[in-house]
Amino acid sequence: MYTLRQLLIEELSDIRNESADLPSGTDSAHYHPYLSIMYFNISLTILLLPCLFTLSVVSSKNIISISLKKQKTNETLELIGRHMKGLRLLQGRANVTLYDVQDTYYYGTMNVGTPPQTFNVNFDSGSADLWVPSIQICSTDPSFCERHKTYKSSTSNTYKKDGQQFSITYGKGGASGFVSQDNIEVAGIQVTGQVFGEATSIDSAGMAPYFDGIFGLAYPKLSNIGTNPPFVNMIRQGVLDQPVFAFYLNKDDSSEDRGELVLGGVSSDHYSGNFTYTPVLSLSYWIIKMDSVQINSNAVSGSQQAIPDSGTSFMYGPSHVMNVIINAIGGQYQNGLYIVPCSSTGSLPSVTFVINSTPFVLLPEDYIVKISGVCVSGFIGETSFPFFILGDVFMRKYYTKFDMGKNRVGFAKAKTIGNPSTPKDDSDDSSNSAFKLQDISVIKHVLVILIICCSHYIY
Repeated sequence: MYTLRQLLIEELSDIRNESADLPSGTDSAHYHPYLSIMYFNISLTILLLPCLFTLSVVSSKNIISISLKKQKTNETLELIGRHMKGLRLLQGRANVTLYDVQDTYYYGTMNVGTPPQTFNVNFDSGSADLWVPSIQICSTDPSFCERHKTYKSSTSNTYKKDGQQFSITYGKGGASGFVSQDNIEVAGIQVTGQVFGEATSIDSAGMAPYFDGIFGLAYPKLSNIGTNPPFVNMIRQGVLDQPVFAFYLNKDDSSEDRGELVLGGVSSDHYSGNFTYTPVLSLSYWIIKMDSVQINSNAVSGSQQAIPDSGTSFMYGPSHVMNVIINAIGGQYQNGLYIVPCSSTGSLPSVTFVINSTPFVLLPEDYIVKISGVCVSGFIGETSFPFFILGDVFMRKYYTKFDMGKNRVGFAKAKTIGNPSTPKDDSDDSSNSAFKLQDISVIKHVLVILIICCSHYIY
């Protein structure tokens, strides 16, 4: 037994030596592939420790609960969320695959209650509340319940009654009902005691039939319910590595990788180059400053405020600016949208939004959205708007990082890739080869420890 313990101590010593070889300047408080591997080694070592002291706990069931249980949960969620393309987990991160509907809506799944009740939700950076339809809506709007899932508090063991009323109005549509409290889960990341809305009345104007509710990601100050949004609770409950989330919205119809939301970091597979950061002006919306708006490098507007908003399909702005753009691209008004002849899209100008002295250029293939064979302008003017909304048209071109820890927004050029990505800390500058070498080290440590355990079991 003494020899087995010594071997285990040597393995732990190797782990510490590897951690000492981390690149200089690495912040151990944040996620890093080297540290992630180290934590994985330590976790496995601790979990396998009982092998050295007793035979009764050495069982395939325990091993399955360590390595396979989360994977099985993923498979179940994928089956329940029929519109999902996949779901991947990493400790301290949540990687949520988003489903794309004609480049106008992106949504994913989440669970509420115990046992979990699964909903399709719009992950919306432009609002701060979580709400899902209540079962009570079926009594007043039976047709709604034929198309959507509803929350049944009576079947949840972790439900707590609140009862206060809420009402939320969006740019188009809204919801009202009463407040409840329950546990929620997004891609394996759990929040206990989340306060949310049970909607008993939903104004369907502007609300897509593809999702059931809305998952707000803005600051608490914007909450109509008057509570912390789920993302803030994730930070406070310590289930994320960083107070950061990021969106990737893919426009490539040939790719199965339609979009993803990463909670707790960024996905380096989905952007290239460096981020351009700009501070948040007010801790309510994610509102930032734009230096100017240009058409073919000619300024049509000076400094403006803007809100990057994953829950808005198009780009909105003050009419006196947007009308100039719409006229330049030949948009013709029709039922609230501006239609452009598809034959002319190749000759249309570029439109540039300058943020923190960096030009973010949209080409016709970026701002023209093709819906059912019709070419629609991604720009819409609103007389009452004192700011711009950088909706999905903008966020498809530019990977967008929302940093609540440093109160800033970052933009980087998005890239299209068909394979699933691994969420990671964008402060990690290590190469893929270095990561693989550490991965080999993990296998070495695990095999040695397993051999020790197996030897103990045999003899």
